[in-house]
Amino acid sequence: MVFWQVIFPKYQSYKYEKVAREYFKTNLFEDVQKEISSKQTQGLQVDFLNQYPNIRIYQNFLVDVVAVPELLNKDTFQQVWCGQWNTLTEIEPRRRSAMMNVLEQDNVTFYSVTKDKFGKEIFSFQQRISDCPNFAKIREAKQGEVIEETQEVTFMPTAAPAVSSHQSEAAASVQ
Repeated sequence: MVFWQVIFPKYQSYKYEKVAREYFKTNLFEDVQKEISSKQTQGLQVDFLNQYPNIRIYQNFLVDVVAVPELLNKDTFQQVWCGQWNTLTEIEPRRRSAMMNVLEQDNVTFYSVTKDKFGKEIFSFQQRISDCPNFAKIREAKQGEVIEETQEVTFMPTAAPAVSSHQSEAAASVQ
């Protein structure tokens, strides 16, 4: 009786974690690379380096680009990377729990570096999966439950402070 209530569930969890860890080391990142390569636009080269638990993604533009600071927002990138893990809710809860344990215990981290055609870095980003804001929601979700996406981060320009152009105005404000 003790075997089925205590030992077997722990053995099953260990087995699921072992399978999940092996999947993260090999198959998952091959699948991600195939998906990104199929969507790859001309003028952009994407390379992956799987040094589990550190996953590095190098993006090199092969054409001239102009970096737009508002588009290189780290909060937006975090939202995109973390949102991709929401699909784990489709997995049976015990297996998902094992995957989440592996992501947390191994500190799986993505590093992304984007360079222009001359090799100058224009953006870099890193995200530990267990630090994603939706990580706890994924762990606690029921099978098939859809996790709501957080609101899209929008860049809102602000007005520049007024600057006086006359010395007499500055002198008057000091007195």
